[in-house]
Amino acid sequence: IFDEFHERSLASDTALALTREVQQLVRPDLRIVIMSATIDASAICQALGAPLVESRGRMFDVEIRHCEETDARGCAEAVASMIRRAHHEQRGDILAFLPGQAEIIRCEEMLKGAFTTEWNDNVGANHPITTSIYPLYGNLPQEQQRAAIAPSRKGERKIVLATPIAETSLTIDGVRVVVDSGLCRQLVYEASTDLSHLETVTISQDMATQRMGRAGRLAEGTC
Repeated sequence: IFDEFHERSLASDTALALTREVQQLVRPDLRIVIMSATIDASAICQALGAPLVESRGRMFDVEIRHCEETDARGCAEAVASMIRRAHHEQRGDILAFLPGQAEIIRCEEMLKGAFTTEWNDNVGANHPITTSIYPLYGNLPQEQQRAAIAPSRKGERKIVLATPIAETSLTIDGVRVVVDSGLCRQLVYEASTDLSHLETVTISQDMATQRMGRAGRLAEGTC
């Protein structure tokens, strides 16, 4: 089973080629399943001679708003600005995607002190609502990662600043807004040097769709 196959890589493509070879030469009974919620499956089905099996999950409408483009150098500033705007205009928790840990730390620093306590008039009684900021990336201790994906506490609005670690599989309760930088950090192989290096690149349409969908898991949302 090749899950999240839209996240293409040299390793996954090589593994699929080797598995196909095993199927053709050694194990004709071997069945291969390629899974993705967003990929255009027609070309893959044709190449493998495989049927398309679809399961339509429940997805709420997400309004998409396109903003001005930015490059990697101005990414943290642009995302912080859009988070402040979304926090003012929208309800619910916010999940923001940035390419890496450095941008998350910088964005978090820019957002500190930016949000004052709100008051929610609930059946005639005013309740204070505070805003908390949670980073989410692979090097964080497990306790901090769990805090980032846990449901908001009573009287709290949550802003989660995440790498693509939150792109798939996770549903963060309360998220109604996604702010997407449109960037990710990718390992790029250089044939001339036989070395790989990290490079900040524009995400694919499949990845953008995955990120947008985080805002529509439990209710209508905005990206």
